[in-house]
Amino acid sequence: MAIHVLLNTKGGVGKSTLSWHVMPALFTKLGKSFKIFEIDNNNVTNVFHQSTIIKDNTQTVKTSDKNIAAEIIFQTMTSNDELIVDAGGGDDALKVIEIVKSIGEAKINWFIPLNRNLAQLKNALNTYDQINDLQNTYFILNGYTSLEDITDEFLFYFGNTNMNIEGIRDQLKIQREFAIPFSNYFEIAEMQNLTIADLAKISQELTKEEAKALFFEKFKDDKQAFFRAWCDYKNSEDAAQVLEQIFTDFLPFFDNGTQTEPTRAKLHKRGTL
Repeated sequence: MAIHVLLNTKGGVGKSTLSWHVMPALFTKLGKSFKIFEIDNNNVTNVFHQSTIIKDNTQTVKTSDKNIAAEIIFQTMTSNDELIVDAGGGDDALKVIEIVKSIGEAKINWFIPLNRNLAQLKNALNTYDQINDLQNTYFILNGYTSLEDITDEFLFYFGNTNMNIEGIRDQLKIQREFAIPFSNYFEIAEMQNLTIADLAKISQELTKEEAKALFFEKFKDDKQAFFRAWCDYKNSEDAAQVLEQIFTDFLPFFDNGTQTEPTRAKLHKRGTL
């Protein structure tokens, strides 16, 4: 097991997407248990209260809680759970870095989500400097629309010599990164108080033919209810496709500790302009 810390001194960069949607789906896929620690003085995430994926696996505390470090240490010594630490933004993130570093010897992975905005990229760099752990820090490019165009979408991360823009990727010699595609299905899931893994579950458990038969048997006297059920199934199929795209990149890393080489190579190739 390991401690996976997701943080950025700026909010709105995709921490929740990674900590509540992506990582629980990854660990569930791998058959690993997990626990989410939300350390935030200002917000409590309760949008996922209908989720069966993360049910009873979350705990929210404030940075002022003096027992956080002891709680994490106790968890690492008494269970095999993968610990997901979701830090609030601003000073909360800096305090979480201090807390996690205080626990002593442990396997810690630091994940810094970022989007395309230059100002928010600067916050990511500040977070990176505060962590000061090059070998175990990963940048998460959140919300790309096309892997083929990712260097254009994340211009200030990759840089562009023709535009005289030096990307922070080359400046810092970053070797560890993942990318998460943009998808409306994260928010569609949240509208139903679910994670994307919950949304994908029905199409993963029922084939299309099984779903058609089940819905017709259940709603043959209510055409509108049948339409709604079929729409939910189609949403589930699309959500499952998003997860499969993410799994291709992430799963090898969480399975054996090594980032999948093909995707990393693709990003490096596209980052050389």
